[in-house]
Amino acid sequence: MQCSWKAVLLLALASIAIQYTAIRTFTAKSFHSCPIPSPVNCSLSQDTDVADRLCDESPTFSYNLSRKTHVLILATTRSGSSFVGQLFNQHFDVFYLFEPLYHVQYTLIPKLTQSKSTTDRRVMLGASRDLLRSLYDCDLYFLENYIKPQPVNHTTDRLFRRGASKALCSPPVCESLGPVDLHLEEGDCVKKCGTLNLTLATESCREHGHVAIK
Repeated sequence: MQCSWKAVLLLALASIAIQYTAIRTFTAKSFHSCPIPSPVNCSLSQDTDVADRLCDESPTFSYNLSRKTHVLILATTRSGSSFVGQLFNQHFDVFYLFEPLYHVQYTLIPKLTQSKSTTDRRVMLGASRDLLRSLYDCDLYFLENYIKPQPVNHTTDRLFRRGASKALCSPPVCESLGPVDLHLEEGDCVKKCGTLNLTLATESCREHGHVAIK
């Protein structure tokens, strides 16, 4: 049995439409749990739609939509990862950090041996993992363990490529900017904003719905 290309196209479009309708139905519906009637309240004269009525009257427990989305950009050198990171950085609800693991490498590599042993790799990977986990939880104070010189009163001017983060060059982290400073170059941000207050940066991170790290 042979099918024309028109029939195949119609079947494909119909399949896409059905899948789209199903996805919209499931995502638009609030999922909730229905209470189970207590055996004490059950009787032979009880209506058959009691369970449905209890379900309709019960409170709805929607999914927690306030949880942050974590984005990790992994790439090799000269592959366009900085450009991809800036795409995330331009969104108003994204807290973006440019290569914060640089501080881990800068601090630990001189202390590790040149043998490139498994133990050294585990130390580096463990420190990087812990820092990423803390940053995704908006705990920027954890960076102070690797920034040299050590930040004083949670302020530093040594955060690597601070100007590449729009969130770190905008209020409330940087209050010295005016309306004409909406699109600053990376170097201008560092000059105008001065030292970075990690407390304000932490608060700014918590106000964003997404955290992206390159």
